[in-house]
Amino acid sequence: MDLASGFWLAIVAFGAALVNGAVGYGFSSIITPIAIFWYSNKVLNPALVTVELAVNLTLLVRERKFLRATWHRANGVITTLLPGVILGTAGLTYLAVNDVKLAVYATLLPLVVVQLYGVSRPFRNERRTGLAIGPGIGFLYALTTISGPPLAVFFRNQGLTKNEFRATMAQVRVGESSLTLATYVIFSTFFGAGLVSAPSAVLLPFLIVPVVIGVPLGTLILHRVSPDAFRRFVMAFDGLLVSYGFSRSIVTLKWVSTNAGTVVMLVLFLMVAALAWWSLRQLTGSLWLESSSSSEPITAQP
Repeated sequence: MDLASGFWLAIVAFGAALVNGAVGYGFSSIITPIAIFWYSNKVLNPALVTVELAVNLTLLVRERKFLRATWHRANGVITTLLPGVILGTAGLTYLAVNDVKLAVYATLLPLVVVQLYGVSRPFRNERRTGLAIGPGIGFLYALTTISGPPLAVFFRNQGLTKNEFRATMAQVRVGESSLTLATYVIFSTFFGAGLVSAPSAVLLPFLIVPVVIGVPLGTLILHRVSPDAFRRFVMAFDGLLVSYGFSRSIVTLKWVSTNAGTVVMLVLFLMVAALAWWSLRQLTGSLWLESSSSSEPITAQP
């Protein structure tokens, strides 16, 4: 690995760590679509999973006061992760590099749209839904290292407080990262997958140092800005990156010509930009209404 790409990886990791510290997720969904321009998922995923395990263990310790109150909510997803993790690891092992890249972008794009749109519909039977989505979450994470956005859509609509949300997310993400790392080791040992390798280990210093600095700073950011506005801004930026990566992937796979790929990219750019503008306007309007309704009426002084 050349130092230049390692330097840029560290810069991206720092930005992703800021987001993770602020909103409780987002590290892999930001760093993965950028870093796979430089590294294959077979090299990148094991390093990211190792770092995410450490990050989420730290978040788990920080939110330990809320573990007892939220364990039953996280448990539904955690208990059904393993079948999906095994299937996702098999896909990472045997699929072509460009196919995995396309899977990353195709997964992220609708999730970005859902987050920007601000879907808010609680699930009546939370445990049954958690059991149902667990295998899908495990598959996505093992294949792409991305699971924060779909988990956030699920748990954010269930009436959790900010700390309960972060504690629940940390529990699920510790479960999925530990299961995924163990499965990577098993596939590398017994099936020759080569997922746990020296090239992956070389990436660790360029990821760990930015995370150690960025996550605490992200926590400070959370107290100074609106979490919803920050999250939507990050999703909009992520959407532009994903749009570019998706368009390049379909050109690389020769699904479309270079010119057609450029058109696809521009259309996706416009869609994400328009949705982000609408989302922030909706958020600003709701915050203004809340502020107006909470303020006391002004009465004339005699």
